[in-house]
Amino acid sequence: MLLIIKLKQEIHQFSKWFKVLFFVMIAIYILLWLFTIYLSRVQIERGIEPVLPGASKDSIEYIALSESLINNSGLNFNGRVETLRLPGYPLFAASIKTIAGSYFAVTLVQIILVFASAIIIRRIGIFFSSKNVGEIAATLFIINPVTATLSLFVLTDVLFLFLFIIGFYLAIKINNQKIFWRIFLVSVFFILAIYVRGMGIFALPIFIVPLLVARVPFKQQLRLIGIILLFIAISVTPWIIRNYVKVGVASFNSFESVNMSWSIPKFLAVINGTNEGDEIIAFQKATGVPDSAWQDLSWHDIRYSKQISAIGRKAILDHPFSYLEFHLITSTPFLFPSSILFARDAYDSVIQNERPFVYGSINSLTTGDWKGFFQGILKDWWKLAERIGWLIALIIAFYGIWRDRRNHLVWVFVFIVGYLMLLSGPAAGPRLSFQAWPFIFILFASGGVSIIKKLKIQIQQSKIQVKSKNL
Repeated sequence: MLLIIKLKQEIHQFSKWFKVLFFVMIAIYILLWLFTIYLSRVQIERGIEPVLPGASKDSIEYIALSESLINNSGLNFNGRVETLRLPGYPLFAASIKTIAGSYFAVTLVQIILVFASAIIIRRIGIFFSSKNVGEIAATLFIINPVTATLSLFVLTDVLFLFLFIIGFYLAIKINNQKIFWRIFLVSVFFILAIYVRGMGIFALPIFIVPLLVARVPFKQQLRLIGIILLFIAISVTPWIIRNYVKVGVASFNSFESVNMSWSIPKFLAVINGTNEGDEIIAFQKATGVPDSAWQDLSWHDIRYSKQISAIGRKAILDHPFSYLEFHLITSTPFLFPSSILFARDAYDSVIQNERPFVYGSINSLTTGDWKGFFQGILKDWWKLAERIGWLIALIIAFYGIWRDRRNHLVWVFVFIVGYLMLLSGPAAGPRLSFQAWPFIFILFASGGVSIIKKLKIQIQQSKIQVKSKNL
């Protein structure tokens, strides 16, 4: 009841235009959700698998893990102990499925989380700058096709972002009142986020930096960071023990080795001028992992992590500067994701509208093929227009960074975006960019509002000058 009252109070404080947009977008999301239910019926009639709200790859695996929990079989995939993905999201999906009887209830809850996230983004924007900044940033978040698409599939992204930004907001609002209760609450949200998404443990710095702008003395900030690190260390220990007991490896998950298994062959193909398929085969042989494990995906098992990571690290250390260049170049799509293409690909996969796979233009850039790169980005006008839009948005965001450079929170935003971008590397794309969008949108909104204010002042001054001349 108290939550409903607070929600009503929050909505009452919305600007008129934002309130209208907020509820219109809720209606649009609900219509899209109903459309996915209709599409699932079409899929069943045509014998198309997987059926919505499941999708190929990650989504169908999360459904399988959720079913394993529902059947009291533990976190297992295809009869094997799961050591790549963590139990947070499967438990979330399994709980809702058990109560409501359908995975469409999971996506409905995710839609609710999208709009809850928008409210928190608005709050962060207000805390950082102004009401206009918060509402513009929240608007950009909810109208983006990627946000809508991710909310309609059984995927971790929406839940992870919600947990992260609510923890982030609580962290930057910490003051001397009920300080240890607040840091406990922040720790809980960040720990849940880590258990929802495997990359969470590698994103640990982004959970720490918000505390550096908490409204307490610096020594107190360091103490809070120590406390949250302790809470996180304690929280991940049971899962490390679980993996040791189940498979004999005392580690959190196999995220690092899984990513290296496909990113390193890409890198080696670039520096050696060879075929990526050949490099994949060579890499797999070098690891010593059995061929059968590569074929049935059991190479995801944490028991193979050490040998896969060892070969990956050796390739990086043999060519450190070349890898750094490759990593930085392949990270750039993080800042220029195609939201339209992502949504279109999702729809095409649902109705099995097969299109030939085409490497992104960034792959031409990694080999120094500038002609191929420019031909690639100029090929589709709508993709080019969207990337130009992102470029303009980033320029405005950079202006916002410069204008608010004395605000420490600006550099927290910049760090989070930069860190997530570097963490994504060759995997850069809309799903990873999505986690950084609240902060990019706030910086863009701040820069845009400042520019508009300046223009208004200049126009008013010009009018005054014209009137004075006429007099």
